[in-house]
Amino acid sequence: MRNALLRGLLMTALLTHGALALAVQDCEFNGKSVNPDNGNETKGLNGLLRCKDRDTGEIEREYELRNGDSVGLSRYFRKGQLYKEFTITANGPHEGLEREWAANGRLVLEFTNVNGNARGLRRAWYDDGTLKRVDWVAENEREGASVQYTPSKQLAGLRCGPKPLLAPHVDDAALCGFGGKPSTVSTYSTEGTVRSTQTLLAGVVQKATSFYSNGKPQEEEERQGSNRIERFFADDGSKRREKLWTEAEKPAALLRESEYHASGTLVRERLYTLVDVGGRKRSRLASEARFYLNGQPQSKDVYTQEGNTELRDTQRFSDKGLLRAQGRYALDGRYGERAVGVHKSFFDSGKLELEEHYDDKGNVKRQRLWDETGKLLSDDELFEDGSRKAYAR
Repeated sequence: MRNALLRGLLMTALLTHGALALAVQDCEFNGKSVNPDNGNETKGLNGLLRCKDRDTGEIEREYELRNGDSVGLSRYFRKGQLYKEFTITANGPHEGLEREWAANGRLVLEFTNVNGNARGLRRAWYDDGTLKRVDWVAENEREGASVQYTPSKQLAGLRCGPKPLLAPHVDDAALCGFGGKPSTVSTYSTEGTVRSTQTLLAGVVQKATSFYSNGKPQEEEERQGSNRIERFFADDGSKRREKLWTEAEKPAALLRESEYHASGTLVRERLYTLVDVGGRKRSRLASEARFYLNGQPQSKDVYTQEGNTELRDTQRFSDKGLLRAQGRYALDGRYGERAVGVHKSFFDSGKLELEEHYDDKGNVKRQRLWDETGKLLSDDELFEDGSRKAYAR
């Protein structure tokens, strides 16, 4: 076992040595061989250090030395051809212009670093020189802008800034509707199919639709005054969900959520009210309604607040729209709840069938029962041990 372990370690060492040997570089400064890993050999040097692959002789890297440190221009090569160039500062981050090239020698990326981060104009090209992307990179993404193109020069993506930022490389003033009139643009996949269509005014999306690969709408967004509506579709084109937001608040607050059956029938709707939380308006659920597929109400819950207690008043209906039950619940935490007050259930005729009185702890204290003719069958006081006693008549 010991011999096997030694053989394994030896094989690992040989493989590692072989891998390292493939990456060995020879570096020189002003024609003199220099080991960049030896500080004594680079100490005090000022100028360009070049490193070549020992086996092929092809240049792989060259970089500027200032007083022996790697500061200034730095270039990388592939198969002897320049593919990346940037500038290093004394404390490490890239600074200034950075560029990359394709194997055919064409420029494919160009941007400016500020303290190690891309800032301002950033451009990218496909290997054939066709424009691929133009960005304005800001510290805050909302202050930036971006345009992407497919290899066939069709618009692939668009994100507008607060003002035109990409001229003269891209006319984002026209694309984003900064001329006082709305602009409608479409984006495309690499196969040439429409991915989205949007209408913009002063850089703000007024209406936008994204599409499934089959051409059916997938999502839709529309602004109406200070409100924004979001719609979500199944791949057959049927609307399944919708959300209404108000943008009068920052951040935007949800006002309504709706869900739809594949047939288009509304099956669920949630309404929200705005409440003040820490000086900001936040959405709080006010009511939730569910519907049968025939359009009749199935249930309705209304949420209110009494002091520190949140209450839910609930109603349940038959598929004919007749009230079958109603009651109130006090909500305890996220999932718990307890019945409070008077709860009632009804016959299909609408006559009262059962009435239960709950105390603040959720226990039934009184129960009354009727038959379908309206005759009172029982009226009992209930006790915590399960026993009961009829009220005096």
